[in-house]
Amino acid sequence: MTIPHPPTLARLLVGHARDRAGCRAISAPAGSQTYAEFAGDVARIADRLRAAGLRRGDRMAVLAHNDLAYVQLVYAASWTGIALVGLNWRLTADELRAVLEDCNPYLLFAERELASGLDPRCPVVLLDGPEGSDFEHWYAAGDSGYAPDIDQTDESLVLLAYTTGTTGEPKGIQLVERNLREMAQQAAAAWALHPEMRYMTCLPLFRMSGMSSMMCCVHLGGEVVIPSGTSVAEIAGAVEDRGVTHTSVVPTLLASMVAENAAEAFDLSSLEVIIYGSAPSGSSLIEEAMEMLPQTGFSQGYGLTETCAGVVAAPILRRGEVDQHPGSVGRILPNCECRIVDVSTGRDLGAGEDGEIWLRTPQLTTGYWNKPAETAAAISADGWFRTGDIGMIDNDGFLYVHDRLKDMIILGGENVYSVEVENAIGAHPAVLEAAVVGVPHPHWGETVKAVVVLRRGQELDETELLGWLEGRLARYKRPRIVEFVGDLPKAGSGEILKRELRNGKG
Repeated sequence: MTIPHPPTLARLLVGHARDRAGCRAISAPAGSQTYAEFAGDVARIADRLRAAGLRRGDRMAVLAHNDLAYVQLVYAASWTGIALVGLNWRLTADELRAVLEDCNPYLLFAERELASGLDPRCPVVLLDGPEGSDFEHWYAAGDSGYAPDIDQTDESLVLLAYTTGTTGEPKGIQLVERNLREMAQQAAAAWALHPEMRYMTCLPLFRMSGMSSMMCCVHLGGEVVIPSGTSVAEIAGAVEDRGVTHTSVVPTLLASMVAENAAEAFDLSSLEVIIYGSAPSGSSLIEEAMEMLPQTGFSQGYGLTETCAGVVAAPILRRGEVDQHPGSVGRILPNCECRIVDVSTGRDLGAGEDGEIWLRTPQLTTGYWNKPAETAAAISADGWFRTGDIGMIDNDGFLYVHDRLKDMIILGGENVYSVEVENAIGAHPAVLEAAVVGVPHPHWGETVKAVVVLRRGQELDETELLGWLEGRLARYKRPRIVEFVGDLPKAGSGEILKRELRNGKG
């Protein structure tokens, strides 16, 4: 079979099934598959999706932990032109319903417990059950000879990746074949990926950080390794068992591995590269991790869901090598342009000057699902994406990210938007106004702090407020610190001075 160039994800998989048929594609809790087996099951799933009435442009949602079925469904999306919506299982039922109402999927694939009480208003295929997977029975009747949709193009939608957004409303980020292919090609060069790698995907697939690591591996024909859980023992055990060469982690996991000295209990010598995020290069944590894993290279990057993960990468460093640009997230990748723009005047700034980070790249989303106004506000007519992040580029071309205009809080790799939390707190009848900020946390990187002003004559304590937020916000979004004050610090314009709140001036 001749694979058109450039190939879609599905056509690329067909090529691997031909050229790397016996090579292991996936090792997961539910089982392992070679590329021939993987492609055969994806074809059956695609055939069943068509038989169920789904057509190109429709949506299907997945509410599940990382496992074999999730990866199969991603490639079935490309195979058929049906966009996959990965749902964040950490959200409350109300938050999940808001996403489902926005994307209106025709089918939901879900784990039984996660879907309990959800009432998705569309047919559900369970990925687990007391007698095994309903999913396997569902697609068993499919045709393994079913070929990928030949009409798929670079602009065919594959993923709808949801973020809550600064308004507190769900916002679907559209990622097409071109975005995903460019991301994988750039990542391969930046982080020394190769066809014989075994890449452990321990970040959730509903996040672009997890999805990108899995796709980068399949793109080159490597083995995707999905651990059975997220504990140090489960992660390190998977490295030892499968000889994992590459992985992406959040600082909390890395800190736990260092604290438990995982290299003493497990053989981690196969690790070639660890990509970390949300921790500054040159930090004590990275130095300690390098001491524990002297053979392993460490790197980080910068990107957003809108840019299909990383568009900036730091040099890979090992123990004893000097970081020439500490605090930097790295250099702009070859397929990306970056500008630092003065927020008030719109003019380009020079080296060393702080401004908003603007990006232009083939990896950039085509826009937000059914939100043309938000798309136009974020992406200029000539393709520049306004990230909302503040940073600067030094004379050597290294990018430093200093602040976030959008007041996004990064908690253990999860994004928390302050406006969403503020809206939930403000809905309490005793609350006059609230401001939410991220403050440093030794384990999570940041934690959520709420500064609350009560209405005159009202009483409310921290326990009561947190009880009110149960069911309204996912657990990780709820404040860990609540401070009640008489007034919030404000500028003359009435804008709340969140910088003062971060510094403890309530």
